[in-house]
Amino acid sequence: MTRSIVPLVVFFLIGCCLVCAVHATQVMYQTPQQMGAQSALLVRGKVLSTESYWNASHTKIFTRTQIAVDETYKGPDQPAIDIIQIGGTVDKVKVTVQGALQWEPGEEVLLFAEPYDAASYQVSGFSQGKFGIERDPKTGVAFVNAPPLEGTALVGAPGADSMTRPGKSEKVTLEQFVNRALGRR
Repeated sequence: MTRSIVPLVVFFLIGCCLVCAVHATQVMYQTPQQMGAQSALLVRGKVLSTESYWNASHTKIFTRTQIAVDETYKGPDQPAIDIIQIGGTVDKVKVTVQGALQWEPGEEVLLFAEPYDAASYQVSGFSQGKFGIERDPKTGVAFVNAPPLEGTALVGAPGADSMTRPGKSEKVTLEQFVNRALGRR
């Protein structure tokens, strides 16, 4: 009787793992250096606002996040940019995309971005191109903080590396991070 239960338990556990994997958005892993080479824009700024809206045909909900640009490292200088992503809440309708970015007004961010349309951008690598900025309270020195990508499965991600999200990361100053990402060393 025990022998007949073991295959059932194994089958059940495999099924549970597959169900868990379905709830994640899968994206190809990109290093900061890859995003630095491929992105049209690399900026540091602060989140001003977010607004969700229906598309023209009323079939999808998108969220527009406005970023006040403080510094441009790559791409055209602009005082502000709009970031568009799918998902959001309009009236009582909520569309959730696993792994979609969350934005907080006043949050300081470093963004790798690519054109979405003529007037706005999307974050590079689905959500991999958003990095939080943390400042030392005594010196004001900016450090890059890569938040966990909850709900996102990074396909092809390596093990530990000081500039990647999958492994433990060292504390890297904003200047060091940008220089590495843009191949300036």
